[in-house]
Amino acid sequence: MSKTYKDSVRAGVRYFDVVKRDDGAFDVYVNSDLFRSQISEQTLNDQLCVKWGYCGAEYDEILSEIERTGRKRVLT
Repeated sequence: MSKTYKDSVRAGVRYFDVVKRDDGAFDVYVNSDLFRSQISEQTLNDQLCVKWGYCGAEYDEILSEIERTGRKRVLT
């Protein structure tokens, strides 16, 4: 059984959004509901890698788009 949401058959989780705040922190929304608020980049990395399974190059790609546009939606 997978320990990440990315690899599991988790009904109801269709996407998550990461939004960069003006203060440099991040908010994470799951299916439009606030999941985590005002988290640091290190905590974001921990959440996306450990909880969701987006590590390494996948995480870098997500963070790159967030830096460019201020947000990223990831379909699960």
